[in-house]
Amino acid sequence: MKYWREAFCVLCGRTMGKRNISPEGKPYIKLGERNLWEETAGFTGDKPFGVVKSSEGRGTMKFVRYYGLDEDEEHYFDYMKARLLNVVKEWRAKGWITEDEVRELSH
Repeated sequence: MKYWREAFCVLCGRTMGKRNISPEGKPYIKLGERNLWEETAGFTGDKPFGVVKSSEGRGTMKFVRYYGLDEDEEHYFDYMKARLLNVVKEWRAKGWITEDEVRELSH
């Protein structure tokens, strides 16, 4: 039996770890693995707040446009902000981040 580890996303609670690298259309062939968390390091957040997509049928979603915080009708930002602030508090309480690291965020 093989075991693997996945980490919880601090915002959504889903888990993510490694993903197999396979040739197109052949998921049963494993060429290697990639760390999905390492891939997130390349995301700079240099984008508007969200994205609008349209349903094209059969589970297909099509990009329509980006949207800004002023269009956040679903109030996603409020929930995301509250969760993010709670994560900082939780990680401080667990000793996973230091007060100095938190202070550095404001500079």
